[in-house]
Amino acid sequence: MIAAATLKQGKSTHKLRFTTGALMRFEEDNNGTAFDVLLDDLIQGKGGVRLLVSALAAGLEDGAGVSREEAIALVDAAGGARQVVPFVGDAIAKAFPPPKGDAPGAGDGEATAGKASPPAGA
Repeated sequence: MIAAATLKQGKSTHKLRFTTGALMRFEEDNNGTAFDVLLDDLIQGKGGVRLLVSALAAGLEDGAGVSREEAIALVDAAGGARQVVPFVGDAIAKAFPPPKGDAPGAGDGEATAGKASPPAGA
């Protein structure tokens, strides 16, 4: 299961989860642009507040999605876009963790690094 990022606002806790359905809504809201391009733009700070609100609208309510107006209200209640960016970043990180073994020194990659064999028949 894809983990959710959480944001507490007063007595409310908002959950943002980039499920498959959320990613599809995110793509649809952005003229069919692939989600990986959209997420890269978010991470790099491109796309402005419209892209941020689009991501929130697609994935809030634990991945079920909310209206654009509800997402805008969350941003305003949080104190603006800069206050919400870490929340979205956390959701991206939880939806796309590095594959196991990709961490430096993980797995047996170091033990076999530099020890390639020539192809058969060479």
